[in-house]
Amino acid sequence: MTIIEIKKLIPSLVKGTQTVAEQQAFEAWLQSAAPAELSEVMDLYYDALDGDDVIFMMPPDFPEKMHARMRNAIPAVRPLPKKKQYLRWAAAIALLISAGTALLLLNRKPAPPVAAKIIQPGTDKAILTLADGRTIELGHHKNDSLVHTGMQVIQLDSTSISYAGTSGDHHAFNTLTTPRGAQFQVVLPDGSHVWLNAVSSLRYPVAFSANDRTVELTGQAYFDVVPSTTPFIVKTGTTAIQVLGTDFDVMAYQEEGPVRTTLVKGSIAVTSANSRKQLQPGEQAAYDEKLKDLVVSHPSMEEVVAWKEGEFRFNGVSIIAIMRQLSRWYDVEIKYEGPLPTTAFSGTLPRKENVNQILYALEATEAAHFTIEGNTIIVRK
Repeated sequence: MTIIEIKKLIPSLVKGTQTVAEQQAFEAWLQSAAPAELSEVMDLYYDALDGDDVIFMMPPDFPEKMHARMRNAIPAVRPLPKKKQYLRWAAAIALLISAGTALLLLNRKPAPPVAAKIIQPGTDKAILTLADGRTIELGHHKNDSLVHTGMQVIQLDSTSISYAGTSGDHHAFNTLTTPRGAQFQVVLPDGSHVWLNAVSSLRYPVAFSANDRTVELTGQAYFDVVPSTTPFIVKTGTTAIQVLGTDFDVMAYQEEGPVRTTLVKGSIAVTSANSRKQLQPGEQAAYDEKLKDLVVSHPSMEEVVAWKEGEFRFNGVSIIAIMRQLSRWYDVEIKYEGPLPTTAFSGTLPRKENVNQILYALEATEAAHFTIEGNTIIVRK
């Protein structure tokens, strides 16, 4: 069977009405399917449940045969929730696909006691530093309030800040900073919306001038820029991104290497050193020191913006790259003992789960093992 034929078979697999011949063909396909195809079929399977009024029993052969190529198979027959939100809410397990590659899928399964301490995920919190030097803590436990700065009013709530009025000194700057284990949003004076990931900082003027909309970023942010004849410029290190109105993601963590700018929609120009590239939607630019040029690639857009959507998405990444993300989001230290795991991991996991669940997912592959001591995660092969 081709992948197209397998997709057409999904409704029958959901209801358990596939024929013997279809079942045999499906089993044969499983033996040669690529990890990405397996992941896609599992997603389509759960999509088929979305919106149904009846909770179907999972056909025994579907998970049993698919996970025969993996470890820790999903129970053969089990009632499923009606909505695909099940995938978001479920705890995580990891399934080994083949040597050197692990695919992460979601399944309701209790996590083992990795450690007595449960490390919770990050929350909406940040520190706003005003132009006059005042600092304001923002977050879940802070009441909504207004801050008056001259002719401008700043609205503060538990997840974001916004500005009322465009008047103000465009030579004065506010800075929004997220610590480890935090994220936050800001609606800038021009109405542009910015989502800040953990360990990030955005410096922006109290009011934009008629000729300039420039902000400075460290860390990672997603920008939804309001269209205007005044260019919007994001500066981060040696890279500058210029737009008129568009959606894009910028990753500028020092530990992640070159700044990566990914265009979601619209058009932007990226400049680094003496190189300049005009990006189209779906393209990513990163400066290559060896080539002394910006290199344009086409990454998985779902992976790039996953953090904003409340997910971890891994596409053939190392355990070190994964642990860097976990360190920032869960505010934990990482320690490695012995040789490092060499497995490349792919899959999707929810950022709202505690870190113990995420580690359980990774450990189920048997490619890596973890213990938690205080606020430190110890990684072993």
